[in-house]
Amino acid sequence: MAEFTVDTKLFQELGSLLVAKEATALVELVKNAYDADATSVRVHGVDLRNQSRGSIVVTDNGAGMSAQEFENGFLRIAGRTKITADRRTPVFGRRFTGEKGVGRLAAHKLARVVEITSRKAGPTSKGSVELADAVGSIAAKIDWDAVEALETLDQVAKSGAVTVAAKKLLAGRRMRSGTVLTLAPIRGAWSDRMIAAFLNEAITLAPTPVLFDRLPNDILHEPLLFERIRVRDQTSNDPGFRIEFSGDLQVPDLVTPDVAASASWIAELAFDRDSGLLRMAVSPTVTGQREAAGAAEGFSFQRQLPKGSGPSFQARILQKSGKTWEPAVQGVRVFMEGFRVAPYGDSTDDWLGIDRSYRSRAHRQLSSLDRLTGDAVPVGLEIEELAMQGNRHYMGAVFLQRSSSPELEMLVNREGFLPGSGLDFISDWVRVATDLIVRLGYASRFEVKEVKREERSRQRQVARRADVGEAPTALRVRESAEAAGRQLETVRTALRQGDYKAAAEAVTAAQPHFEDVRALSDEFGSEAVLWRVLASLGTELAAFVHEIHALANDSSEIVAELDGALSLVRSRDARAPIQRARKAAFALADRIRRNANYLVDATSFSGRRRRSRLPLRDRFEAVLPFFENRLRRKKIDVANDISGDVRTPPMFPSELAGIFTNLMSNAAKFAGDGGRIAVSAEVGGDELRVTIQNTGVAVNLKTAARLFEAFQSTSERPDAILGQGMGMGLTITRAFIQEYGGFIEFVKPDAGYATALRFTVPTR
Repeated sequence: MAEFTVDTKLFQELGSLLVAKEATALVELVKNAYDADATSVRVHGVDLRNQSRGSIVVTDNGAGMSAQEFENGFLRIAGRTKITADRRTPVFGRRFTGEKGVGRLAAHKLARVVEITSRKAGPTSKGSVELADAVGSIAAKIDWDAVEALETLDQVAKSGAVTVAAKKLLAGRRMRSGTVLTLAPIRGAWSDRMIAAFLNEAITLAPTPVLFDRLPNDILHEPLLFERIRVRDQTSNDPGFRIEFSGDLQVPDLVTPDVAASASWIAELAFDRDSGLLRMAVSPTVTGQREAAGAAEGFSFQRQLPKGSGPSFQARILQKSGKTWEPAVQGVRVFMEGFRVAPYGDSTDDWLGIDRSYRSRAHRQLSSLDRLTGDAVPVGLEIEELAMQGNRHYMGAVFLQRSSSPELEMLVNREGFLPGSGLDFISDWVRVATDLIVRLGYASRFEVKEVKREERSRQRQVARRADVGEAPTALRVRESAEAAGRQLETVRTALRQGDYKAAAEAVTAAQPHFEDVRALSDEFGSEAVLWRVLASLGTELAAFVHEIHALANDSSEIVAELDGALSLVRSRDARAPIQRARKAAFALADRIRRNANYLVDATSFSGRRRRSRLPLRDRFEAVLPFFENRLRRKKIDVANDISGDVRTPPMFPSELAGIFTNLMSNAAKFAGDGGRIAVSAEVGGDELRVTIQNTGVAVNLKTAARLFEAFQSTSERPDAILGQGMGMGLTITRAFIQEYGGFIEFVKPDAGYATALRFTVPTR
């Protein structure tokens, strides 16, 4: 009777076809451990540079094998041991990573002989958190050279090339289950290049936590999609799986401190094939905001696609602007059930076409974003493609599960998926995410450059007009104030003539000049108020304050003119807008006057003329009007708990005003809407201790000391009223306090507050 026979050369043919390289072979053995419900596996390399002495030992603590399971599973090519109703492991319910039962051919790829010692776990109910103790063990050996010396596979049974024997466990001794594969001698010496290539792949065999775990709360400018990304299709009781490489195969630790914080942008996207819902969100980090001078903004959208449009997936991508990631983690990689699918993301693989676009970038918009028409995507600039960067600037991961990605079929050599619509679907939308990062990043940087360019141009023009004895900024302030004054005079004249339309137009024309004065007032008043910074202005400061007083007087005259206009108007409809204008002008005059008084107190030379013991509570109250508008807008409550009889040691008024200004500036920025600020003081022994606390975002006390260093701004996003910090406020505040032998530090806040700063000065 005719029958099939199988030549022993089958192992060589299948091994070279199904297992492309040594790294792939070891990955298959690691997957076998995962499928055996192991919680850990160790791959140990010994003397791999020497062919005769080299060996590889793979040890796991999985369920192990009995003699029958070894024969039906390990020895049966293309076996069916993993074909179950739900294709999950029997205890932890993991989705099987293997399909064709050819993982054992990896052992043939790596060594001429493999020895197997396996302890079989006892019956363990599904859903348990650990395997039962071993109830039996086997010792097996496969001599591949002896197998291949035979002609056909049916001769193996009587040849002794493959042996398996059951072993008894020691009576009364509990032993954990697991399997040890000893592969020796290896088929060829591993060169340094082979080892380096393997280590590079081993680093990314499993995803680094930053690609799937919870991101730090304080690094994102806007929320993304995920609290934590699902990496594997597994049950909640799964205790996890750890991979360790040791010996010649020990993987070096990556030095990547604060890896998420070092990113400029982070994107997350997800697609659910059952519902057809696609979601995407892109956000700058605090680093990205700093790089864009606070102009960076995120973007998110969702779109309903046809159900089953592609595989379900989740992804997270981190991008660095102008910098690159560690070579071992560069690129966007793909993971199936938590194991990396090569070659996606390799330095030689450009599956997203990012490097190709980078090399051929031109003066045009990003075409991939055309598919977002109707999703309110920000409009791109004409030359945005010039801002493209290569794969080295991205670190990302796409996570897939087998049950929700039926379109993806692995190539027989385990090197990627078969080309098709499923892979195209993923690559198209991941590329949209990376191009969104490019568009948003370039738009923010372009905007900042344009603003800075306009500001520099304006300042240069002022510098050309300024007299050699006059600071250009002082001239700019004076010219803005004079222009505003001229418009106010026009308003006054128009009101006398009853020409309310002309008055309104003049008020509108004066607004930009007031804004310029306000902006410069913020710059020199909130964060550069201190006399040390303003000393360079010299006598121009007096002119600046004089002009502000003049504006306040002009505003008061407008109030008087409006009162006169009211007496001439009988119509109720006509009187109402005049009354509103009078109220606004009165408030403006009062605000300008209070700010002028504050500037005199904080920055004038009289504030440095004489030291005295200052009433602490009153001096703090004198600073508050400068922040009144901001506090009112954000509905921030300020509690002044300083006793009325507390006085400072002899200090200059401008110094104390500067200290409170800087501390209140920070507190007002970070207290949050509806927040609270509390100031208290106590005298103990020979020291005065002042504490200012606020709600909002907490400061890390371990690293807070660096915020006192120059240019370490505490504000990452510009404040509409207070501006963006120069990074000098706390530095100058510390200098003032240290001048008196005191110190300032961040301390643990009281319950209900997030941040607290305390400065201490001697009372004598």
